Amino acid sequence: MLTLSGPLTQLEAPRVLREGEAQLGQTREAGTATLRVDCSGLSQVDSSALAVLLSWQRTAQSAGIALDIAGAPEALSNLAMLYGVESLLAVVPASAEHHHARH
Repeated sequence: MLTLSGPLTQLEAPRVLREGEAQLGQTREAGTATLRVDCSGLSQVDSSALAVLLSWQRTAQSAGIALDIAGAPEALSNLAMLYGVESLLAVVPASAEHHHARH
């Protein structure tokens, strides 16, 4: 599992992107078919967060790994819908998850 927390904006995106790519590499080497990305700890997002997730999605697809993005804060889900990429990311909003229900 890859757990994201704190802000994921333009400032943090390059570091988070590298960390996620490394995690995907380890997932591929381990022969694991799915990598779950827990976004429930994200406190602030902008379009850079979507760019990071889309990049991971491309990397995962080319490696034959399913990326399971869960716990997306409402702001991230809204951005995904605004840009028309919610189906590419299969973003599950935090409000839809029973054990992460927060308001």
